[in-house]
Amino acid sequence: MIEFHLVLRVAPNKARTVVDALQVLAKSARATPGCMAVEVYKAVDERGCICYDEIWETESVLRSMIASKHFSQLAALMELSSKPPDCQFRFIAKTQGLEFAEQIKGFAPH
Repeated sequence: MIEFHLVLRVAPNKARTVVDALQVLAKSARATPGCMAVEVYKAVDERGCICYDEIWETESVLRSMIASKHFSQLAALMELSSKPPDCQFRFIAKTQGLEFAEQIKGFAPH
């Protein structure tokens, strides 16, 4: 699993336009095979800070996304950021559920 995490900082008067554009891209990404989830949200503690996350099943589907028009559209939105965008590809090697906490704490939830 790989998370693509993007943070844009835009002028407050441009935030709605950028969020709307990201929502359109999110809808498109959700329909793409290999996309597990997409979220668009504003940071609570920083005005004009917009976050965009996609989670992809494999590196190969992520590579396909990066080579696509979808990523070109994301890159165009990155140009609207008033500060350099924070763009990260987070490679997640292992994911565990609540059973991990149960092992450590030695209890099961009710």
